Amino acid sequence: MSEKDDKILMVLRPSRKAYSIEYACSFFLLLLLGALFLKGVAVVNSISYLVSGLALVALLSAEIARLLSTYTITQQKVIITKGFIKQQTKSVHFIPLGFVPEINLKQGRLQRLLNYGTVFIHGSGENSFEIKDVDDPQRILELIEELIEKNRRGGLMSTG
Repeated sequence: MSEKDDKILMVLRPSRKAYSIEYACSFFLLLLLGALFLKGVAVVNSISYLVSGLALVALLSAEIARLLSTYTITQQKVIITKGFIKQQTKSVHFIPLGFVPEINLKQGRLQRLLNYGTVFIHGSGENSFEIKDVDDPQRILELIEELIEKNRRGGLMSTG
């Protein structure tokens, strides 16, 4: 299969669940500000602007962090793109990964409950990478294992 025929199977970004603390803080600050307003408590404008600004910063920091990482899985490789203005791209082909000693999944308790986590592929040198904080990491791990096996045998991934 040539590079031109390399079909994109999946494009992933870190899960919003990974940034639940930032979203919760933003929501809490806006809820607090709204409750004070509804109760008729007079809040100095500078304080309300500060609280609103903090809520906006928490929300935007989570969204920007999500947008800075993209994981593209094709039939032949994983392409990891990080950054926006100064962008880093790393392509790891599956054929050399056929000899990868370790592919694993890391999930904490909350991550397991919310079904997101990080898939680690530990190869030699340049062939090590991680797909961080993605939804349904078990499915991603199984897909990568299948693609590595198919590329090692020289077969193509079925698209059905």
